[in-house]
Amino acid sequence: MSTTYSSLHANKHKFRPVGLLAALTISALALTGCSSTEDKVYKAFRCAKVASLLGNDAAAKKAMSKVAIEMEKLTTSASPEYIGRKLNERFDEEAPLYRYGPVRRTAALTQAYESSECQKYYK
Repeated sequence: MSTTYSSLHANKHKFRPVGLLAALTISALALTGCSSTEDKVYKAFRCAKVASLLGNDAAAKKAMSKVAIEMEKLTTSASPEYIGRKLNERFDEEAPLYRYGPVRRTAALTQAYESSECQKYYK
């Protein structure tokens, strides 16, 4: 293995957490400007999922309770299972946590959990 290849390979791993954090941040910023019912529910869902993955089920429930009316509107046109599946798919596309190890994953989740966007759902 050449020195250049080793250096590039090592640097590739250094940028993974940055990419994940950037994806979470971009998705949070992109969601801030959205106003549709689906996007409102997704914002709360995203924060609820982050809280749940960090073991804070109370915060997750609180976040979803903030969009109960919007969730009811969505379930009039589609089943709750379908909506849940779509929300999970969107989360996995925007924040592919499965690609990272436990330390990087926890750091990204913690940063998202502590964001002002999510904190408003936990209060």
